[in-house]
Amino acid sequence: MLFTLRISLPDRPGTLGSVATAFGKGGANILTLDVVDSAAGVAVDDLLVEAPEGMQQALRIATELVPGLVVEELRPLEAFRDMLSPLELAAAMAETQNPNAVLDVLVERLPEALRSDWCVVLSAGDDEVNVMSSSLGAPSLAGVSSSWLPLEGAMRLPPADWMPESWVAGPAARDGQGKFELAAAPLFDSNTAALIGRRKGPQYRNSELVEFGLLARIATSSQLDMEFDPAS
Repeated sequence: MLFTLRISLPDRPGTLGSVATAFGKGGANILTLDVVDSAAGVAVDDLLVEAPEGMQQALRIATELVPGLVVEELRPLEAFRDMLSPLELAAAMAETQNPNAVLDVLVERLPEALRSDWCVVLSAGDDEVNVMSSSLGAPSLAGVSSSWLPLEGAMRLPPADWMPESWVAGPAARDGQGKFELAAAPLFDSNTAALIGRRKGPQYRNSELVEFGLLARIATSSQLDMEFDPAS
């Protein structure tokens, strides 16, 4: 069985090798690794792991043998069976011939590219946001204030007063986490944005926010180029 994991661990030589050794003792094998972030002495990595008997034993051994190892997320690969990379999403948007479909591609595929559960494109209204497009599984934005707009760049959105209570309910909200881990990036102008969410995290890292911002820019430029191409 295949699993996707996000781990954080001390950014020291040999630490990742110790994780691989511990996983091996627990019957799991790391197939691929992507570096997500590295800051303040902590490295964050995404792993694809093969574990025919499951991950329980491998994780138990790893947490015992590797001080500072934190498993931020663990999912069977089936949960991301349609995964694609941010670069593949950029290519898919660039290849879209219908200018009106570019945002549809972004909304539909962005959750896969950024390991999220849903995506919504919205704009600021007089009081509430106006929903322009949303993916399957996106929560209702009825009554959601537009007070957090305008937006100048891609950013993580910690629990705030403008969010519905159902998004931030529970004791975890006091620690900067709610029901959803949220991030947003501007589209077209600072009052239009793509909003993505992960149910119960993990936190969006800086490298993911950079990718998010670039994908939003590509979607914007691709649509504008096609709409205003004098040859079209």
